[in-house]
Amino acid sequence: MKKLFTFCSIVLSFTIYSQNIQTELFLNENQIDNDFKSDVRIEKLFRKSNKDSILVIAEIKNDSLFSIYVKNNTQEDLQFIPQDNKLCIIQEALTQDKNWKPIEFWVNSDCGISYLKKINVKFGEIIGLRSKKYYGNFKTKIRFKLLINGKVYYSNSITASINKSKFAKSIWYNQIKEIYYPNKSEKEVENILFLNK
Repeated sequence: MKKLFTFCSIVLSFTIYSQNIQTELFLNENQIDNDFKSDVRIEKLFRKSNKDSILVIAEIKNDSLFSIYVKNNTQEDLQFIPQDNKLCIIQEALTQDKNWKPIEFWVNSDCGISYLKKINVKFGEIIGLRSKKYYGNFKTKIRFKLLINGKVYYSNSITASINKSKFAKSIWYNQIKEIYYPNKSEKEVENILFLNK
């Protein structure tokens, strides 16, 4: 089993790095930061947040990464079941017409070992994630779209730059659609890959 998992990881990594993720619509590769510790500065970021049960704040960490903070704003403890240490999240960007459009998509794993880890998030607790930051010549706003328990939550928006080609459906998107969803309509596929309810 371990050898098969390693082989699959190598094949997937090779495929991923053969794509130009700066110019092509691609899957989100966020990672939960298992060593993350909240502090006063991060707590202050949530002071102007809305009353959603889960709150999402994003900020630029450096030239290649965003930091994302997810807060349990309910009155009870929650349990998240990540996929391969990732939450179900994608980036969206504002088009020239001021419409939010995905620049990433999400692929659900059909491998049982992807879901072995569970995270208990206490009331008021914040967890941290990292996600890739793109660059390009189109200045716009970026936000993160998180899907948990069938509900969508959005982060704040951040000024950033991308390539406009990130808005177009890529070869990789179409390959995923053909392999995993050959009998679904384009709208059904978009709803799945773009985390629409």
